[in-house]
Amino acid sequence: MNFVRLALATALVISSGAAVAQTATDAGCLMLSSAFAQKSADEQVKKIAETAYYFYLGRVLDRTTAPQMKALLDQQSKVINDATATTMMKNCVQTLQNRSDLVQSLSAPAPPPATKPKQ
Repeated sequence: MNFVRLALATALVISSGAAVAQTATDAGCLMLSSAFAQKSADEQVKKIAETAYYFYLGRVLDRTTAPQMKALLDQQSKVINDATATTMMKNCVQTLQNRSDLVQSLSAPAPPPATKPKQ
């Protein structure tokens, strides 16, 4: 999988709007999740990558310019390669899982109130 080419294509698509990710890592995760969603042969990996893509797309801020976003994507395209992509993607998915776990923990039912023992 040629991630550099895909990263550049993603940069062009995303740079058409005024946006920037919160961090360079978010930009890298956005690029990687797009690549894995499009190129993976495993359907489960594609589904997870697509979910991650939308998560990281949601972390894109709307007040930053396209050149700023392009700079982040260009920076990340220099560190993403075939040797690093899988590990980086696993880290991206772990971040997504951590956020999901946090939200789910907030919706867990409250424990029943403690009752006083009868005397």
